[in-house]
Amino acid sequence: MLFNKLLRIGIASIASFGIITSTEASLDLLAGVEAGIETDTSMTTSDLEQTQKALSTEAVGSRHYWVNQDTGNAYEINIDHTYSYGHYPCLAYELSITKDNVTEVKSLDACKNSSGQWISITPAATAL
Repeated sequence: MLFNKLLRIGIASIASFGIITSTEASLDLLAGVEAGIETDTSMTTSDLEQTQKALSTEAVGSRHYWVNQDTGNAYEINIDHTYSYGHYPCLAYELSITKDNVTEVKSLDACKNSSGQWISITPAATAL
């Protein structure tokens, strides 16, 4: 029973993955952690693009802040440090999301994949 349920979930995931473009897939993978923080603070496509820009251009110790005018959510990325995972450049950063004067902070890691997109990772992740 459990195996069948997992198989159906896997097939549905593969089917849905096949219909998104590579750029959308990269943004979706980056959103995996961020969007899961809180449903009403999940990132829009423009927020994900801001995240990609900040991770690509900001220096260690810098902060990048923006407000999504459509949702009213405020975001801040603070880049903590860089490191490598194999031959992939990676960085650790904090993502702060503020909605209705409530701020949630999440420590995250991302590595740049072979297409040049930042992908959220966990310490056990290996698929870039």
